[in-house]
Amino acid sequence: MNRVFAADSVRPECIVLGLLATIGGTIPAHAAPGQWYIAASVSGSALEKPHQTIANAPMPGSTLYVVNDIDFGWGGEGAVGYELRAFRIEAEIGYTSNHSTSYSAVRPISVTVPQDGKNRTIRYMANAYVAPFRGRWRVSPYIGGGIGAAHGHFTTFAAPARAPTAPPAQLLDVKDTRFAYQAMAGLSVPVARRLILSAQYRWLDSGTFHGVDSRGEQATRTLRGSNIDVGLRFTF
Repeated sequence: MNRVFAADSVRPECIVLGLLATIGGTIPAHAAPGQWYIAASVSGSALEKPHQTIANAPMPGSTLYVVNDIDFGWGGEGAVGYELRAFRIEAEIGYTSNHSTSYSAVRPISVTVPQDGKNRTIRYMANAYVAPFRGRWRVSPYIGGGIGAAHGHFTTFAAPARAPTAPPAQLLDVKDTRFAYQAMAGLSVPVARRLILSAQYRWLDSGTFHGVDSRGEQATRTLRGSNIDVGLRFTF
């Protein structure tokens, strides 16, 4: 079950500071010297088609079930972390944006309608990685995972399903913050003394976002899918 973060009570900077405190608290005082790093990357986002529900549509007492078509999106992320032997922990802030192209109502009516809209997500994550062959192979494979919060903002402009030939209007403007988790697998290779190039696959699941449509009726929308990140990590 998804954990809900109230958008008006959870400030992004508080989340980031909490993640940084978590990172600092997990480094043992007696550990062998490691190294801090900063990282930045660009992302390609291939999300699954978001599923959506709208209450009291297309008629009072019914629920409209919708599948949205979205295009390939782009984004980026930045992180600060600590590396100790084969292990890394970090705090990450990331952003992705995908454009909506159409939606298909699947029940209780069936119709496909062109739509315009944005699917924007900012995530605040605490990640951990392990690179089992670090120091033995020049190209080092690694795996990782992370948990945190994702703040989604979804807007759609289209004709309503009950009147698909009507002029387009804003149907949805949802903002919500949800628990999120991600899993990563990638490769890294040194390109300079303190500079490392990395490329990874990342699966992100932000669960189901909740809000209201343009009529004030309850609406939900899912967000999960695949991402490819390519970036640089600088150690100091």
